[in-house]
Amino acid sequence: MLTALMGRFPLLRGLVDFVYPPLCAGCGMYTEEAGGICGNCIKAIDWWDKPIAMTDLDFRPEALDSDLQTDSFPLFAAASYADPMQQIIVKYKFRGAVSAAPLVAEKLAVRFSEQIRKLSPAVLLPIPLHPSREYLRGYNQAQIFADELAGALDLPVDKDLLVRLRKRRPQSRLRKSKRAANIRGVFALVEEPVDPDRCRRVILVDDVVTSGQTIFEARRTLIQGGFEVVGAIAMAHRL
Repeated sequence: MLTALMGRFPLLRGLVDFVYPPLCAGCGMYTEEAGGICGNCIKAIDWWDKPIAMTDLDFRPEALDSDLQTDSFPLFAAASYADPMQQIIVKYKFRGAVSAAPLVAEKLAVRFSEQIRKLSPAVLLPIPLHPSREYLRGYNQAQIFADELAGALDLPVDKDLLVRLRKRRPQSRLRKSKRAANIRGVFALVEEPVDPDRCRRVILVDDVVTSGQTIFEARRTLIQGGFEVVGAIAMAHRL
């Protein structure tokens, strides 16, 4: 509502900017960029130009060839999870600074849309939060990113196919050796899609991928339900 009003009344925008000056999510400096990220930070981000190979047994940041002629499960990450992108995602995830999502989605689509299209996905599926955690945060950051990707990649989003049943410790607070056990069994399929032929090929979407265990567990649950998970997309990957 406030955004719409500011569009109609420029003086209101000036007043809001005076009281709450728009600061870059990466460096904290004043910026008028639409995505809330200043030009210097956009240039400083380590943007990826190749997908990353993932397997269930090991996850190594091995860049794949552009033609994806491999049996590896591809992760399309927009950038490395290092500053300033790390600061941008922390604010995006925990402080409501969601204006970065369209910019990151556009950057990712420019680099990877052709390769993603070759996988013939039918739907984007954001990794769900536990309902209590989403209630406290007020939104699911993976869903917001997926919604922005939907327009950039011309793919629908299905946010109701997968649910998180159990609340566990955040993966980011655990050592990598503990993450597989922590995430095991937390997801379940809600119900079969109305049109299974349209939604069988899935690409998972999350904000950050580190060890990959959350993606693997969601993928395992979907495969058991008869779905084919052809890849994953993330705003960033931590090396």
